[in-house]
Amino acid sequence: MSLQTKEIEATIHDIHEFFTDWVVGRCPGDDATFKKNALDRISDDLVAIMPGGRAFGKNDFAGYMKSIYGSNPAFRIKIRDIRISHQSADLAVVNYHEWQRDAKDSDQPNNGRVTTMVVRDRGNSRGPEILQVHETWLPADVVQSADFAF
Repeated sequence: MSLQTKEIEATIHDIHEFFTDWVVGRCPGDDATFKKNALDRISDDLVAIMPGGRAFGKNDFAGYMKSIYGSNPAFRIKIRDIRISHQSADLAVVNYHEWQRDAKDSDQPNNGRVTTMVVRDRGNSRGPEILQVHETWLPADVVQSADFAF
């Protein structure tokens, strides 16, 4: 089995839609919902690096996300410009822009990031597994001229 572009794009959109629903409180806030929509999609060895340089793994991610369930009804995420930069049969490196509106935990509530995500084909029907995420702030002038009407 090999990773398909549509499957990779769907994974990126789906997990960010879930993050939005989770933070807004639009979905059930139970462990089963969180496991199915977030934890089951990411590797136990996840490495995530935020724009400010803080790195964390799967357990820290889970603890943080569970603590912010329903905490920000105005929060929104928009994914734009997905591009697969490298791909083999079972791995892909993907770049995209992640735009956040009304993000309480960011220095700038309306912000944009360039994200690099590494995903792996698990060889089953569960979809790609997220191995690594690295985010970098978009330049201020790009963010200032951006459309946050989403």
